Amino acid sequence: MSEAQLKKVLKENESLKTQLERSSTILKVSEACDTLIDFCSKTNDPFIPGWAGENEWTKPLKGGICNVL
Repeated sequence: MSEAQLKKVLKENESLKTQLERSSTILKVSEACDTLIDFCSKTNDPFIPGWAGENEWTKPLKGGICNVL
C-alpha cells in the first residue's frame, strides 16, 4: 500500500469515527417524543387562562402610570 493510499484510508477512518460519535449522541425519535410529551404535560402554558379566566399575559398592569424618562 502506498503512502497516499494509507493517508486516504486513515482520513476515511477518522471521518467514520466522527460520524459514529455523532450518531451515538442522537436520540431516537421515540425517546424525543416521550421527552417532549413529558415536558408539555408538566409545564404550564402561560397563555391558557386559569380556572378564574385569568391569564398572566392579559392581566392589567398595576398602577397604570406611564413614566417617560
